[in-house]
Amino acid sequence: MLTITKPNSENAEETINIDSPNFLQLLKIRWDEVYSEPDVFRYKINNLREKIIDYKYILLLNKDRGFKRRTPEFIADIRQPFDSEKFNFSKVSPKEILFEMRKTDSNNIHTFLVNVSPISQYHTLLCPSVNLCLPQVVTEDSLKLAIEVKFLAQDRNLKLGFNSLCAFASVNHLHYHLLFDKNTWLVETAKCRHLKGRLYVCEVNPVPAFCFEVTKHTILQEARNIFKLIEYFLEKSIGHNILMVTGKPVVPGNNDCEVVRVLVTPRKSTAGVKQLTSFNVAVYELNGWFPVFNPDSFDVLSAADLERELRKWEFPNFEKLCDEIKSFY
Repeated sequence: MLTITKPNSENAEETINIDSPNFLQLLKIRWDEVYSEPDVFRYKINNLREKIIDYKYILLLNKDRGFKRRTPEFIADIRQPFDSEKFNFSKVSPKEILFEMRKTDSNNIHTFLVNVSPISQYHTLLCPSVNLCLPQVVTEDSLKLAIEVKFLAQDRNLKLGFNSLCAFASVNHLHYHLLFDKNTWLVETAKCRHLKGRLYVCEVNPVPAFCFEVTKHTILQEARNIFKLIEYFLEKSIGHNILMVTGKPVVPGNNDCEVVRVLVTPRKSTAGVKQLTSFNVAVYELNGWFPVFNPDSFDVLSAADLERELRKWEFPNFEKLCDEIKSFY
């Protein structure tokens, strides 16, 4: 069971189960309430533009995010320790808090915050165990929680993402991004290559990703399987991005009901890399969705331009990596 507490209100605590449809409704209502406040967000998102290139790549123009967001923290190591002196999510204004979530068997506080520099409407941050002040390094518990939240939302438009350190994470405090997009992304439906066991590879985009299929009944098992991969990346200092989307089954022979696809993308390190003027290649860009900062670039970028930039970040010797990963499964 989960307990959700809304801030700044008395007796606002309600208990919901993992199948409750009220979670997403609450998130959106609270987000709109905070958005209406005059002094919380760094900018408004009234003038977004979208276009699709070659029926494959989705571009979203948000010029304010490129210039008005908080300066990202300099990251030098994939396991860089948490630094309480630097910005972290325990320092945010109480006005930014949508609500807090707790499990009945734990004292950990999982906080949902508005992203004050939003990419689009309802851009939210999930901060697992925010009270523990963990660095931006995936834990098995946070991975399981993020998957549970994806099922709890019951909305295929929710694309839940994670950027590791050295993979364009901007704050070294454990968090996941909740973003909503109505488009169906190629990674939601693409056929995947079987590697071993329940491990697959998705190669529909220029940078390949490992892919796992999760159902409501396999959350615990698959969270453990995914975390095996993450542990290896951490041990080898391999930057990575994680995307959770609703999509078609990956495992052959499964029924036609939709599942959650968890895509884990190893990539070249971004340690010490300057931000681009048009877009950064983080979790959403690797999977075909590009928030673009520069209006001129938005007008002229082609599929070839996007693919050229994506390939710069492809992990070298991916097939060799696949052979090494097989031993875990």
